[in-house]
Amino acid sequence: MDSRTPSAASPAGGKGREAGQAVPGPALAHTGSDHLGAAAAASGALLLGGVALVRRSRSLRA
Repeated sequence: MDSRTPSAASPAGGKGREAGQAVPGPALAHTGSDHLGAAAAASGALLLGGVALVRRSRSLRA
């Protein structure tokens, strides 16, 4: 028997839960991955900016 379902011997509403009340399932942790698109765009912009700076500095040396 599942430990989340009340048994016939337990009183209705025991430990703050009423009979027939749904037991919530496991919740997933919030990882902050909802802004993945913005992070990818910022990463790409920083990478392109770094490439431009390196090419610019190399052209000044030559």
